[in-house]
Amino acid sequence: MILLEMMILQDHNGKLQPFKFNTIMEIQTQDIKLLNLIAQANDAQVDSIWAILKYKEIGIYRKIACICEVLSQDMQEMLLDLPQDEEGRILDYKTRHMIHDTLIAIS
Repeated sequence: MILLEMMILQDHNGKLQPFKFNTIMEIQTQDIKLLNLIAQANDAQVDSIWAILKYKEIGIYRKIACICEVLSQDMQEMLLDLPQDEEGRILDYKTRHMIHDTLIAIS
């Protein structure tokens, strides 16, 4: 489990403003092995995962493959826990945001 107490949000004028949660927001990661591993990553691994996540030229499947390489994990095992559609495809938006939120919490 990762706890977020504060995050930075962009207001309607484009300025970055701190946002403090009234209660601590919990991101449940115990069921998603990849997020747990990211939460335990060292600084170099976290920096690498940020770079992979922000790289726009590859899709979510290749991003997960690269992240698994950085963490020395089996990609097929990591894919099992990630959000998927009815046809078994990894959901890009939801997966990226879950990884992003985990990285924000540990950075």
